[in-house]
Amino acid sequence: MRILIADDHQNMIDSLKTLLPFAFEGEKNVHIVESLNCTDAVLTIKKHTEANEPFDLAILDYSMPSNPEYEIFNGGDLCLFLREKMPLCKSFFFTAHLEDFTVIDLDQRVKPDAIVIKSDVSGSELMNAIKDVVKGNKYKSTSVLQKTHKMWEEEIFTKETNRKIVKLISNGYKIKEIAEELSLSEVAIQKRIAKIKKGLNITDDTSILREVKRRGYL
Repeated sequence: MRILIADDHQNMIDSLKTLLPFAFEGEKNVHIVESLNCTDAVLTIKKHTEANEPFDLAILDYSMPSNPEYEIFNGGDLCLFLREKMPLCKSFFFTAHLEDFTVIDLDQRVKPDAIVIKSDVSGSELMNAIKDVVKGNKYKSTSVLQKTHKMWEEEIFTKETNRKIVKLISNGYKIKEIAEELSLSEVAIQKRIAKIKKGLNITDDTSILREVKRRGYL
């Protein structure tokens, strides 16, 4: 059993390394490799791929120092890179509080085997979740289920482009800049913004951010 832990907090890695042997008591050899950032994780994945020693499980944090060279800016991007190199490796996100948009992005774009918010589970619950994932099951912790359910109620935000538009608006981008960033026409952006406003039941552009933040999406 080969396990990759990628987390930029050494104390969290150490805690997981202490707990994991209890989850795999029947395994004779549990080999754990740790990475503190995306760059080190990429190098580790490449090294194990070249050695034909794929990981069976990857426990990933979401927010970590990035690797711009490979366009890996967070744990979600790292997970996609890992899946390309090791398609049979199970992916388990164990991370702190995430914005609703980030949760739905992980769920819809990255599609990991598990998303767990650290504050949702005890040590024993975490170990049981890891066991289930290794067996081939999917797992979402309580607050993740709540967030994904809420986002599906607001169907407009299950579309990645709409989430990107709101993110760019929050960063001060204008219509023309958003269109250039997303490689869409300004008319297409304006149509999507109109649908977002309709979905949020608001009438002016300046209220989008206020309403999105009020609902806890950002």
